Amino acid sequence: MDSTVKFDKVTGLLAGLMMVMIWSGWIIISKWGLSRALTVWDVTGVRFVTAGMIVLVYALLSKTSIKALFTAPIIICSLCCGTFYVCASLIGLLMSDAANTGVIINGSLPIMCAAIVFVWKKVRLNNAQYVGVFLILVANVLLFTSTGGATISALLWLLIAAFAIAFYSVSMRVWGLNLKTVMIAVPLINALFFTPIWYFLPSNISSAPLDEIVLQGIYQGIVVSIIALFCMTYSINKLGAVSAATIMALVPIVSVILAMIFLEQVMTLQMFISILVCSFGIACYSGLQPFLIWLKSNKKGNPKVASKQSNR
Repeated sequence: MDSTVKFDKVTGLLAGLMMVMIWSGWIIISKWGLSRALTVWDVTGVRFVTAGMIVLVYALLSKTSIKALFTAPIIICSLCCGTFYVCASLIGLLMSDAANTGVIINGSLPIMCAAIVFVWKKVRLNNAQYVGVFLILVANVLLFTSTGGATISALLWLLIAAFAIAFYSVSMRVWGLNLKTVMIAVPLINALFFTPIWYFLPSNISSAPLDEIVLQGIYQGIVVSIIALFCMTYSINKLGAVSAATIMALVPIVSVILAMIFLEQVMTLQMFISILVCSFGIACYSGLQPFLIWLKSNKKGNPKVASKQSNR
């Protein structure tokens, strides 16, 4: 049993780290795409249409009941993870730079997840988690201000995006949605929901270069919508919403590095300090938590304590 739990934690961590790399790359590629021919709505539409067609073929071949996907919990989770998150984050990204987008969305993600879990399930964090979340917040504020900040409109859109993905992270675990259901439902429901709306929105899809459309289709529709969604859902199932969200706090750091390489963004001293503080915050959350759980369980001689805490 212990080896199974350890395997789940390790694979959940690896899935979370893979998700960090993919989402960091998504910020860079989305910013690149929005600075050229495609509009926010084009990038969103290409993403959902590509992913929707792929999972539809899979659902038909695997004889999955598509009708069973259209329940209130599945639809709410799918739209939060899909249309609401993608549109809000892309609008915010259009008004801000890549580093700020990674900072605001992913830096606030663990805090929003913790708040939602507390309100919904009355689950409190332990002391190590509080310290870790606080340091992550401080680090992301430092990183946000070091890049010149963003407009209030951009900040609000990015916070809306963070709340949408945080609600998905918590609700899919609380409602007990399985991995296969989420993998099929999110792309399919969002394709059905957004494509008719896309028709009435400003679009440059007909005049955009084919290579831009293909790049966005492959990365947004396959790498992000399918591979990253699998990694995220797997990580949440194995580690819990708050722990998975805390791993995502690495996205601002990776985003800054990628922005320096591909978008020629300059690293400042304040950025460097914020990266160190964020890394220490993650260490406090993820590193001290198992030690404190072990210490508490050994003091009381009650192994159930560790099991209860590890589900957070």
